[in-house]
Parts: sequence; C-alpha cells; structure tokens
Amino acid sequence: MALCFLRLFCIITVIFSSCILAEPIKIYGRAHLGLLNSDIGQGNETSIENYSSRLGVKGYTQIGKNLEAVYKFEFAVNIDNNADTLTSRNQYVGLKGNFGQVVIGRHDTALKVSQGKLDVMNDFSGDLKSFFNGDNRLGDVMHYSSPKLGELQLIVTYVADKNEKQNDETGISMAAVYGDSKLKKTTYYISVAHDSKVAGYDISRATVQGKVGPLVLGAMYQEAKNIDTDISAEGYLVSASYKIDKYKLLAQYQDNDGIFGKLKDSGTGASVGIERSVSKKIRMYMWYTQFSLDGKNNQDHLALTLRYDF
Repeated sequence: MALCFLRLFCIITVIFSSCILAEPIKIYGRAHLGLLNSDIGQGNETSIENYSSRLGVKGYTQIGKNLEAVYKFEFAVNIDNNADTLTSRNQYVGLKGNFGQVVIGRHDTALKVSQGKLDVMNDFSGDLKSFFNGDNRLGDVMHYSSPKLGELQLIVTYVADKNEKQNDETGISMAAVYGDSKLKKTTYYISVAHDSKVAGYDISRATVQGKVGPLVLGAMYQEAKNIDTDISAEGYLVSASYKIDKYKLLAQYQDNDGIFGKLKDSGTGASVGIERSVSKKIRMYMWYTQFSLDGKNNQDHLALTLRYDF
C-alpha cells in the first residue's frame, strides 16, 4: 500500500510539474539514518533508526502584483521499518503578499515555530520533545505569518475544533519573534509564545539565542498546564554549539518537573555531540544522551548517523 502511495505521489508530482510549466517548483528531501545503541535499564539494544527523513514538493504561482499562491506537500519517509512508510508533515495551500503569508491545512504551530534553531539535538533522542510538550504539527489549521516590522514578526495559528486533539474546542497559538532564527542576518534571536487550548494544553514559552563568532548559546523556559486535569509543569533548556572548520561541537541540557514530554516523566537530560560537514548536502553526527529520570529507569543513548539533503 505504501509503495503504491509513493508511486502515486511521484506521478502526481510529474503531472503537476507539467501543468504549471514555468512556474517555480521544487522537489526536495532528506534521508537521515543512524546506528543507535540504547540502555533503558534492561540491557543494551542496538537498532537502525530513522531521524525525520522526508520528501516534499513546494512552489508558488504569481497571481497578481505582490500576490502569490503558495503550496507545500511534505511527507515523513519512515525508512527504518518501524511505522507506515509515508506520514504527513506540513501540507498546505495559501496566499503570500505585502500582508504576510496565510495558509490553511497542516502546519507547525506558532509556538513550535518560535523555538527557531535552539534545539541542537533536534530529531535525536535528546531533543526537547523528551521533556517538553507543545511541539505540535496539526491539521485543520489556519496559519498566519506577518511581514517583518524591522526585526519583529508576529505568528498566529488557529486550530479548528474539528481537529482530533482539540476535544471540540478551538485553539490559538501565538508568537512574537525578534531577529533571525538562523542567526545569519542578526546575531540574536528572541521569541515569546503562548498556546491557548491547543492539543489539550495551555503553554507559555520564552526563547533566546545569540551568536559570538563561532559560538552559539541558547536558552528556553516553558510553563505548561493540562486543561483537563489542571496538572502543571515547568522547565528549562540550554544549548550550545561551537564551529571549528568543518566540525561543530554540540551540547544541550534540559530539566523539567512534569510528565508531558515523550518520556512521560520528570528529570534531566544531558547531550553532547559532534557534527561533521562532508559537503553541502552530506553531514555525519555522533552523539550521546543520558536521561536521569525521577520515576523510571535512567537511560543512555549513543548513535552514529548519516544525513543527506537534496
């Protein structure tokens, strides 16, 4: 079934490309796999893991002066045999102009977008989802990004009550970001964000990141509350990276007193790693993560991964 779906996707892409003729279109993707050794209190286990491999098509069509129709259809490609081969990532259609950009479909919430590039262990065992919730990519949304006012940008995501995670309630995710999240146009990035009744939670988050030469430092603080149980949690995360020629040293530490993340436990997590840039398209990673948990066995994870972007 998945193979048929993939073939259908390729056929649709070819047809779509032919129909829009000279209009800009981009087919892109990422293959990222690794060898992981884990100890979760029951002995060592070794596995081949997929780290957010993906395939997508995106583009735009000029439909008026300073007005474009934009689209994106991105799929997660699960090539480690542990799940359905294709699952949904950001998929939307919308308009872009002097007013900013507004899209409808499936999209990362404003709070998720607001973290920028803070999470240096993103997609790995030690990413912020381990202890923190709010990293939502939801369907049935309208997502708006304002034009930049200097370095300030406002982002709003409306989540319809039809979404299966909304319990028949609408949700709003809002963020104000200042600076360049990639730290290229500015050497700083600051954001504040809030979720109101999004996927069952109210969440407030503040993020800051700065660059001094080859050194990048970042920090995040979050408060979250389950709107059904009134159970609350708070925590923080700090990260650092240091670039040396084709290598980048990575470090991250997180602490949370709640049970809302993937680990469903409170505790701390410490990660270190190294990224090796082989070419513009190829990177290699080696990293180690240790979780000290309050209610479950402690965990250790060590991995070597290869990433190819196209």
